[in-house]
Amino acid sequence: MEAIADFVIKIVDLVEAEFSELKGKAINTVVGIGLILLAVVMAMVGFVMGIYGIYLTLCIFMPPFLAAFANAALAFIIGGGLLQWAKRKLS
Repeated sequence: MEAIADFVIKIVDLVEAEFSELKGKAINTVVGIGLILLAVVMAMVGFVMGIYGIYLTLCIFMPPFLAAFANAALAFIIGGGLLQWAKRKLS
């Protein structure tokens, strides 16, 4: 009977130790995912502000509607290039 009790206690201790280690890894994973999402948002804001800066610069040299079209074309070219790069990385 004592051997069974020792066995159960050892199993419970093992499960507790594994759970605490898993809990720490889960928290680190959640923090890492949160930081990645924040970095993606910041990169998108930087990209949009850069495109807006190009638009403002082009407005000096051409009418605003032409600057908007040129800016949109540039954004599509950059976006398409990034998609092609991602496609190559994933294949």
